[in-house]
Amino acid sequence: MKKLAALALLCSMVSSSFAIGIGNFKINPEAGISYGVATPSNTSALGGYARAWLFGDGLTIAPMVKYNYMFGKGDNKGWSNVQAGGLIGYRIFRFTPYIGASYSGFSNAGYADTTALNYGIYFDIPILPFSVGLDASWQQPKILGTDVRQSQHQIALTLGLIF
Repeated sequence: MKKLAALALLCSMVSSSFAIGIGNFKINPEAGISYGVATPSNTSALGGYARAWLFGDGLTIAPMVKYNYMFGKGDNKGWSNVQAGGLIGYRIFRFTPYIGASYSGFSNAGYADTTALNYGIYFDIPILPFSVGLDASWQQPKILGTDVRQSQHQIALTLGLIF
């Protein structure tokens, strides 16, 4: 038990040493993985993300980038989606609900690049340098060669490492 407590304390100190703080202002980089679903195809999505939380007294902003690969069903090949943008949230205790917007690009999907609405919530675990959360995005890209837009929603559980 003493070893576990010492390890938890060491992880906390290491995590705190990586965050940059000046007064009430703090920078917390975070990188992680995500697993969820994408609609309307109801396919599994696996991805990764990175964001740098910049916060003071509650209000937080974060530049972010995320990558999702949606697995195809049956003979359909999968496709990928890369998003880069920014988030704004409000830190309450260790929870941070957020909303934001990003540029969204597709590969092997037959969709034109578009803008995505991002939203979610994350919780940074006390003592350990990890976070868990729920991350989602909504977008309406045009199907290539047409003027038709297809509404898409991606939602995923996240597990991150806070530096």
